Amino acid sequence: MRPTWAEISIKALSKNFLRVKEIVGDRVKVMSVVKADAYGHGAIKVSMTLEGLGSDMFGVASVDEGLELYMSGIKAPIVILGGIYEDEINSVVKYGFIPAIYSSDILEKLNNIAYKNNLKIKYHLKVDTGMNRLGIKPIDLVQFLQNAMQYKNVTTDGIFTHLSSADLDERSYTEHQIDIFNKSIKDLKKERISFKYIHVANSPAIQRYPKSHFNLVRPGIMIYGAYGDKEVYLHPVMKLKSRIVQIKKLPAGSRISYGGTYITKKPTKIAVLPIGYADGYIRQFSNKALVSINGTKACVIGRVCMDLTIIDVTDIDKVKVGDDVTLFGDENINIDELAEMADTISYELLTNVGKRVPRVYI
Repeated sequence: MRPTWAEISIKALSKNFLRVKEIVGDRVKVMSVVKADAYGHGAIKVSMTLEGLGSDMFGVASVDEGLELYMSGIKAPIVILGGIYEDEINSVVKYGFIPAIYSSDILEKLNNIAYKNNLKIKYHLKVDTGMNRLGIKPIDLVQFLQNAMQYKNVTTDGIFTHLSSADLDERSYTEHQIDIFNKSIKDLKKERISFKYIHVANSPAIQRYPKSHFNLVRPGIMIYGAYGDKEVYLHPVMKLKSRIVQIKKLPAGSRISYGGTYITKKPTKIAVLPIGYADGYIRQFSNKALVSINGTKACVIGRVCMDLTIIDVTDIDKVKVGDDVTLFGDENINIDELAEMADTISYELLTNVGKRVPRVYI
């Protein structure tokens, strides 16, 4: 097996989840978002851990992701946040998933199949308050739900929206979205339409906008220890690690990796790591990123290859073949800072870690 792996800390995961519970309080339920294989951490192991800690439900992107949890024995409700297609309705009914709904056609078809199976299926209505992605516009909500009342085998278990800018320092657009959502809820109450669950808050909003908590929150990235405000004290859950497979000394003027984009200016000692962009260590890290060896930082030099990455270890004493190298997740290499350097976000780095990188749970 290639000496490259992702080390997943169950202790850190647990601490982050309990921090969410501490922030929102006992009256607010928690839907743990475990889509995209729990942001690359392994959906089954993560969900089992969080269910044991009291996660009230789980949010996934698709029916396939929901099936993975169901088949693994997860008992908590599973919400399909990305909505469903017509050919997935039978699975939703069979396994009791809770789909996000934003289409009257899908709702009607869901009702018809639920009727044939003599079941009543719950759904969460998605409202578009300004993300301009999925969802029903607030102006159409009353009419949509009045029409939905004719369907006797589906019932609205919740209503929600998604905030597009809660992570930004500029607060006005997020405040605007929350205000629109609040007005929508009030308008529906006037029509005697209410919901068991009302949810808005993603990870940034949980930390920055207490009035967005309502009675259910949807933590995602913060469970995994990234994208947290400093005073929240989150713990990185994943350490991406590899192990040096070769060390060599090069003279000044040596070209490094594809295209020779790095040329040594002095005698240089390099180390080669068996990890590359096929593992999710993206090419944007070429000649930019730092890694951590024995508590010391080293620079990535040359282009990141598909399977290999080269680092400069000239100034690191006693480095040897077989030494562990952390590419992100320890006290030296913060994933949010690494993502910013590559002009991306920590979500992308975590979900990019490939299937050929084994997850080792500690």
